[in-house]
Amino acid sequence: MNPIVVIGNGVASVAAVEAFRKYDKETPIIIFSDEPYHAYYRLRLSSLIGDTLNLDKLYIRKPEWYRELNIQVRLDNKVIGIDTEKKSVVLENGDTVFFSKLLIASGSSPFVPPVPGADLPGVFSIRSLDDVKRFNDYIANKNQGAVIGGGLLGLETAWALAKKGKKVHVIEGAPYILFNQLDEVAAKLLADLGKKASISFTVGGRLNKIVGNSRVSEIHLADGQIMPVDFVVFATGVRPNIDLVNSTPILSSRGILVDELMRTSVEDVYAAGDIAEYKGRVYGIWPVAQEQGKTAGLNMAGEKTSYNEIVPSNYLKVFDVEVFSVGDLCKEDKADATMKTLSEEDYVYRVVFFRDNTPVGAILFGDTKPATKIAKAIKLGIKIPDNIIRRGDFQDFLNEISV
Repeated sequence: MNPIVVIGNGVASVAAVEAFRKYDKETPIIIFSDEPYHAYYRLRLSSLIGDTLNLDKLYIRKPEWYRELNIQVRLDNKVIGIDTEKKSVVLENGDTVFFSKLLIASGSSPFVPPVPGADLPGVFSIRSLDDVKRFNDYIANKNQGAVIGGGLLGLETAWALAKKGKKVHVIEGAPYILFNQLDEVAAKLLADLGKKASISFTVGGRLNKIVGNSRVSEIHLADGQIMPVDFVVFATGVRPNIDLVNSTPILSSRGILVDELMRTSVEDVYAAGDIAEYKGRVYGIWPVAQEQGKTAGLNMAGEKTSYNEIVPSNYLKVFDVEVFSVGDLCKEDKADATMKTLSEEDYVYRVVFFRDNTPVGAILFGDTKPATKIAKAIKLGIKIPDNIIRRGDFQDFLNEISV
C-alpha cells in the first residue's frame, strides 16, 4: 500500500494527520519537511527575538507523538517535484516516493520587495527558527534597526526588539499601522503606546533603498528621509509556495485552488493552509490553516466533511496591551450601524460593525474578554434588535448574544 504523503510540516499538516489517524490507523503516512525541526508554533517566533530558543516549548506535537501514531517524519527532505500521473513526489536528494493520496501543505514564504540593497548583510525576514537564530546572532551587538511593515509580524518584531533595548523605526506604507486589522482610532491608540516604548512610526512611507558597504548602514525613504540603522527586518507579507505545482495539472491562482473538501483539481491531491486558495481567498492565518488541515485529513480518510469556514480573526499583544479583531471591519462597504465605546485615558476601545442588524466585525482594544463570544455571534449571524443597536450599550449587546 502506497503511503499518504504530506508536503510541509506546519499546523495544517499536523491537523491533517491527526484527523486522518482517528479513522485510519493502518495506512502509512510520510511527512516531508525542508526544515530540520518537527512542526512548531511559528506564531511564537517573534517572541524569541534576542532570546535563547527552547524547542521543547515550541513543538506543536512532541517527536514521540508522531512515533506513537506511526507517522514517519522525514526532516531536511525537500520535495522539488510532483508527478500527478505516476502519483509520486521527487525529493531534492533524487529519491522518488509514490503516494496513494497527497496533501500539499507547504505554506508560504516572506515577500521581500525588490528594493535596492535588500541583499546586503543585515537585512532579514523572519519565517523560520533558523531565521530567528541568524537574526539573533547578528543583532547581539547592534543598537538600532528598521522594521519594514506595520502589520502583525512587524509590530511583534518591533516590540520584541524594543524590549531588548534596541531603537526601532517602523515603516508602514498604509495610512496607519495594522491597516487590515484595525480602524484608525485603534491604530492611533496602539501607536501612542508604541511611542512610549521608544518605537518610532512612519506611516504612508515607502522604502526607497537600503544603503551600506559591507553591511547595512542606513535606509532612504521616498520622501527623502534618511535613517541610520544597523539592521533591517522585512515584515511585508507572505506569498504561497506554489512554484512546486506550476508544471503540474494542479490548478492555482494566488494559491492552489481547493473545493470545500480541500480537494485540488487533480484526484487524490489535496491542499490546506497558507498555500490553499478557497473561494478566491488565501487567508494565511493559523486558525484557518488548522481547520483546513483537519478537513483535508478527514476527507483523505474517506470521511466526507466540508470545510467549516472560520471567521478570520487576529489577536495581538504588544506594547503591554491586548488587541483583537474579527470579521469584516466594513472599510470598503460602510456598515449599516456601529456600536462604539472609547476610554482614551484607559486605552480601552470597543467597536462592533453591523449589517442588517447582524454583527459582521469587531475590534476590541485593551479588553479582549468578550472576543470568543462576539466571534461566535458573527459566525452564527445573530440578529440584534434595533433598540439595542440604537442605544449603543455594549453590555446590552453582550447580554443579547449570550442568550
